[in-house]
Amino acid sequence: MGRATRTSRVALEGTASRGRGATRGGLRGVLAATALGAAGAGAGLAVQRRAMRRLQLRPDPYAGEPFGSLRGRPVPVRADDGTRLYAEIDGDDRTDLAVVFCHGWTLTQDSWHFQRKALRGLGRLVFWDHRGHGRSDGGARDGYAIPRLAADLAAVIDATVPADTPVVLVGHSMGGMTIMRYADEHPDLAGRKIVATALLCTSSGGFGEVTLGMPALLARTGHRVLPRALGALGAGSGAIEKVRHLGRDSATLIEDLVAFGPDASPAAVAFAEQMMTETRMDAFVDYLRSMITTDLISDCASLTGAENLVIGAENDMLTPVEHSLKIAGCVPGARLEVVPSAGHMAMMERPGTVSDHLGDLVERARANGSVFGARSRGA
Repeated sequence: MGRATRTSRVALEGTASRGRGATRGGLRGVLAATALGAAGAGAGLAVQRRAMRRLQLRPDPYAGEPFGSLRGRPVPVRADDGTRLYAEIDGDDRTDLAVVFCHGWTLTQDSWHFQRKALRGLGRLVFWDHRGHGRSDGGARDGYAIPRLAADLAAVIDATVPADTPVVLVGHSMGGMTIMRYADEHPDLAGRKIVATALLCTSSGGFGEVTLGMPALLARTGHRVLPRALGALGAGSGAIEKVRHLGRDSATLIEDLVAFGPDASPAAVAFAEQMMTETRMDAFVDYLRSMITTDLISDCASLTGAENLVIGAENDMLTPVEHSLKIAGCVPGARLEVVPSAGHMAMMERPGTVSDHLGDLVERARANGSVFGARSRGA
């Protein structure tokens, strides 16, 4: 508890002191609309071009990185409502331990690019695309909700992990919410089949408390209006889908402003924007509405019994670091880490730091996993 308390204090002080935070706040969809309007009405095309040049001239340690090129063995998965989900396995000859990665909103399994490279060889690695994202099908509109994702995760585990193989679940943002809801619906699995979890830049609820960098009164008004606005946007998503690929420079600048820290790799920003642009519009809208209208996603109690790692990021304004502190405080024995300087996309901004934390978790989970394996074999 001493380590978690010390880390929490550092994170809170960083949140209070960072100068860029107010301009980076809030949910991506809201700020996307706000920033686009501001760019068109005020700053203008010339300012946008200068901003893009500044971004492109930023030092880039990952220039030329082949994002999205790492592939595993494809595995067909059918959700319980018949929707086709896409999953891949690296190291499918391994049955000692499986690590299942759940990506965030508007991303794909390829957002784990660096971790996929770093952790290969540590066990069976499973990557999958949420419905409406990447190579997975969309399904019905009413399926774009956190509870449905928990059922999809169950289907993925059943299809990709042998019954007697212990599992580590790793989730970023919406993927972390998926894991928490999955644990709530299968409380007997934590500490048994599910031997460890890692929750990266995620939230257990309370998006209504996020001010989006605006004055409190304006923020409260926005939270009342936004669900209705998203409903109207969703109804017209077919038409919007046809024109959403326009204005890619604006989308890239928004991605950099909202989802990344101040010195993020331009190549990583561009790849995140590509994943966002290729996400189905109905999934984009309806998942956001599900997240912001669900006051309590999970109380995290069902995670007790597993080895739990919570990773926050100092400059994360989509799921502010206080949300990570709350999760860690609700799960006895949870280990808390805060990644300095990074934003919401910490696994792409500080990949070495995140991969090291995950690798350490996997090694700690092996002891628990060997006990599970012995029990499941009747030893």
